[in-house]
Amino acid sequence: MTFTQPAVRRGPSAALSQGLVLAWRSLIPLRNSPGQLVGLLVQPVFMIVVFVYLFGGATGDRADVVAYMVPGVLVQVSLIATIGTGMNLATDIGNGVFDRFRTLPIARSAPLTGRILADLAALLITIVTSLVVGYAVGFRVTTGPLGVLGAIGLVLLMALALSWGSAWLGLVAKTVSSMQGMATAVLLPLTFGSSAFVPATGMPGWLVWWMGVNPVSHLASALRGLLGGGLRVADVWITHGWTAALMALFVPLAVRAYARRVR
Repeated sequence: MTFTQPAVRRGPSAALSQGLVLAWRSLIPLRNSPGQLVGLLVQPVFMIVVFVYLFGGATGDRADVVAYMVPGVLVQVSLIATIGTGMNLATDIGNGVFDRFRTLPIARSAPLTGRILADLAALLITIVTSLVVGYAVGFRVTTGPLGVLGAIGLVLLMALALSWGSAWLGLVAKTVSSMQGMATAVLLPLTFGSSAFVPATGMPGWLVWWMGVNPVSHLASALRGLLGGGLRVADVWITHGWTAALMALFVPLAVRAYARRVR
């Protein structure tokens, strides 16, 4: 008796469906790992307490501080969370998980897509927690449900693009710690060198320029507009432009790096 390997389903729809199955596989361990789930919930609490109460406590009116800081914290926790994508990929490769995927009749991009979709689903928990904690400290959404959905969608799009960059770093890095170091070195200047937490007014000229071109500044400004009113449409379009550019750059790089690592 002879056995034949099932034919590989091809096409974008097949790759997406296979990625969704692998994403679910990556999320199942959360049920047996309460510590990881608690981490998703505690991080936004800690960040909001630090930035709203410690850093923002002496900078002006409490309501203004909360209205400015909470969207910035939402941006930061979302983007920093993308580091986990590369770390998880580096760990899975080191443990031989992707060697098993290589023997399956699935699209080559499916394991990458699955890992990223799983991390985005976990990130959604962090985003919702951030909004709930923000409400507890006095942040109020004035634009209605559509504004909230638009803000969540926008930050998830940017996180998706950066997750592909994180995936690429995780695939080319020699170790998990080196991947984490490289990703942190990129994201910290983007988040702290933006107007996510402080306006550019009064900053040195070179820093004003950097904050003006920094995509995180436009993302934070767009979230403030979507959640609190006064939206500048240009911020949304600039964020979409950066998202498209990052996806165009990192998706092929990540797929190519993955192909080299598992062949």
